Amino acid sequence: MIGLSVESINRRSPYSVQVSSEGAFCFTTDECLTYEIGFVEDYMFSVGNAYQIFLIPRGVPNTTRDEKMQQTITVIIEEFFQSNDVLLDYICDTKDGRQAVRNRLFSKWFNQYPYRDRFTLRTVNIEYAGQRYFASAIFRKDNAHYKEYIEAIDKFEANMIDKLSQD
Repeated sequence: MIGLSVESINRRSPYSVQVSSEGAFCFTTDECLTYEIGFVEDYMFSVGNAYQIFLIPRGVPNTTRDEKMQQTITVIIEEFFQSNDVLLDYICDTKDGRQAVRNRLFSKWFNQYPYRDRFTLRTVNIEYAGQRYFASAIFRKDNAHYKEYIEAIDKFEANMIDKLSQD
C-alpha cells in the first residue's frame, strides 16, 4: 500500500480494519459481510499518480443501508488522500447491470462528505449499444497537477467514446 496507516484508519473507523495478505484493507460489517478495499495504479489516464479504487464484497451484499460501512470506506479514502497527492478513479462494474446504482451511491457519498469542497469529482457517463458506462475521478483541488487531471479525464472520455463507436 502507498503509505496508509491501518492504525490511523482504525482510530477513526467505526469498523475494525485489517490489512489482507495481498495488501488490501478488509472489514466486516455488523451484518457479517466482509469488504475488501484497495488501490491499484491506473494507466488509463495519461497522467502519473493515478490510482483506481476497488471495493469487493465477500459474500452476498446486503442492500440495507449501513452508515458505518460508508464511514469506514470514507476514512480509508481520507487516509489515502492524506498520504498521497493523486487522482483516484472508480469504474462502476457492469456485470450485473447495477452500474447506475453504484454511480449514484458513489456520488451520494461524495455529496454527503463534509469536506467535499476540498475535492473535485468528475464523472464520465457514456452510453453505447444500450449499455451505460460510468467512471468517476476524484482529486484534491490543491493538487499541483489539477489542470493535468482535468485534461486527462476529458481525454479519457473522448478516447472511450471513440473506442466504443469503432466497435
